[in-house]
Parts: sequence; structure tokens; C-alpha cells
Amino acid sequence: MLDEAAALIDDDRMWGNACRTPNYVEIQRATCYGRLGLNVEAVALWDQILPSIPATARRDIGVFLARQGVALAAVPEPERATEVTKKAIELLRQTGSVRQRAELAAIPTRMDAWVDTDTGQEVTEMLARVTQ
Repeated sequence: MLDEAAALIDDDRMWGNACRTPNYVEIQRATCYGRLGLNVEAVALWDQILPSIPATARRDIGVFLARQGVALAAVPEPERATEVTKKAIELLRQTGSVRQRAELAAIPTRMDAWVDTDTGQEVTEMLARVTQ
């Protein structure tokens, strides 16, 4: 269905500003993959998408990094999840995005395999400071 949607998005039939975002459909696809538990696929797609997002889109980048962090936590890739979470938290402090805060709150729910490690404790503490 996302492939069909991509074919419908063009400048002649815009149905809102959101679809003008670079990689709009791929962002939706990566989000769907993460929500469906297809975390390896989500991580790979976020790796492709994030470098293309303009630096001026700090709130969007923060949300997307948080979504990538959730997928990385579940894969699990604790070191990358920690790195991505730190970047997302830095953007959250700059933007105060409620949407991003909500996405970050999901990371601890995906850290089952490594929550009791030093890295897991570090992430839990970082998130506790910004998601409460």
C-alpha cells in the first residue's frame, strides 16, 4: 500500500505539506516497520533516510532518531541505541518536542535483552531525566 501511495504523491495533487518532506513514504514505511516489530528492516531504512533530512528539520530529526532508537533497542544494538538516544535527547533539549518525548519513552520497553547491563542502566537514567 505504501508503494501505491508513493505513486500518488506528486506536485499536481498535493494533499498537505507533510508529503513534501524528502522520503515521506519511506519515513512512513520505517515507522510502520518499527511499530510492527520489523526492527532490522526499520533500522536499515532509518540509516538510509536520516542523512537526507535537512539539518533545519530538528524536530523531525529528533522524532526519527527516537524511532530508530526504539528499533535499535529491540534488535538489540545497545551501543548504537545509546548513541542515537543521546543525539535524540540533545535535540529534545533544543526543541522541547512533545512528539519526540513520547517516542523516546518507548525505548525502555524494547531493551529487555540488555536492560540490566551498564549500557542499559545508562540509557534508562538518561531517558528518566527527559521523559518524566
